Amino acid sequence: MILCLNLNAAIDKTIVVSSFEINRIHRPESVVALAGGKGCNVARALKTLGEKPVVSGWVGGFAGQYIESELQREEIQTDFIHTNFESRTCTSVLDREKQTMTEIYELGESIPLEKIDELRNHVLKILGNYKAITLSGSLPPGVPSNFYAELIEIARKENVLTFLDTSGEALRKGVEAGPFFVKPNETEAKSILGFKSNDTLDFYQAAAEISKKYSTKVLLSMGAKGAIAAKAGETFMVQVPSVDTKSAVGSGDCMLGGLVHGVLQGLSFEESICCGVAAGTANTLMIGAGQFSAEDYERFRAQVRISSKTR
Repeated sequence: MILCLNLNAAIDKTIVVSSFEINRIHRPESVVALAGGKGCNVARALKTLGEKPVVSGWVGGFAGQYIESELQREEIQTDFIHTNFESRTCTSVLDREKQTMTEIYELGESIPLEKIDELRNHVLKILGNYKAITLSGSLPPGVPSNFYAELIEIARKENVLTFLDTSGEALRKGVEAGPFFVKPNETEAKSILGFKSNDTLDFYQAAAEISKKYSTKVLLSMGAKGAIAAKAGETFMVQVPSVDTKSAVGSGDCMLGGLVHGVLQGLSFEESICCGVAAGTANTLMIGAGQFSAEDYERFRAQVRISSKTR
C-alpha cells in the first residue's frame, strides 16, 4: 500500500464557462467537484493504475465529511485526523473559449499543535505497513516548515520510499532530509538552488545538481516541454506527446502517481519516469484533477521518449 499525505485538504471545484469576465454574471456550462488537495489527486491516479493508496491528513466540518466520503465513494481508503473546523474549498474557473484558468485557493485554517502531534504520531505508528509515502502539497497554516523533513527521516528508518512534491521552505527543508525522489517544477528548482525568480535555469544542470547535492532522484517538470530526470550522475531528456489539452490541473500530481507506480512495479528508472509523464499527460485530456483513463495512459506511455544526456 501507498500512504498519500494530503495535509491541506479541499473540495476542488472546477467551473467551466465561456468568455469569462470580471464584474459580470456567468452561467457555468458544467461544474466538477472532487475531493481535493495534491495527495488526493495522487491517490486518484494511483487507484487508476491499480495501486492501493490510502489518504491521510487533516479534515474537518461539512467540507471534510464531503472530502472523506467522496474518496471512499471512489473506493480510495482514508485514514484522516479530524479537526473541529471547516476544510477549505478551492475554485478553478476554466474559460473554454479563451483557454484560460483562473484559480482561487483558500488558505485554510491554522492547525492546532495537538493535531500536528496527533498526525505525526499516527504516521509514526502506521508507516511500517506501507511501501511508500507521498508528501505533496502545501503545508496548512500552523504546521512547521520542517514537517515533511521529519516524516522523511522517520520513513528512512522504516525503509519506506519517500516521494516529495511541495514548494517553498517545506521543499527546501524536505529535500535536505534526502527523499528517495523529488519532483520540482522550474520555480521550485530555482528555490532549491537559491536562484532568483527571474534567473535563467539550465534544466539539465539544475536536475543534476539537485540529485547530486541531496543524494536523491529527480524528475524536473517543464510542463508541455517535457521533463528532465536525474539520478546518480545521469541526466535524461523526456519528450511528451503533443495533446489537445482540456485542463492541466492535477497533471503534476498524476505524474507523481505514475512515477510511484512505476517504481513499486519494479520498473527501471527510465521506465518509471515514462509512467509518470504518461499519467500526467493523460490527465490533461479530462476536466477534474487526478483523473485519466487507463487507455490514454497506456497510449501515451508508448509515445513518451526518454534519452540519456551526456554533459
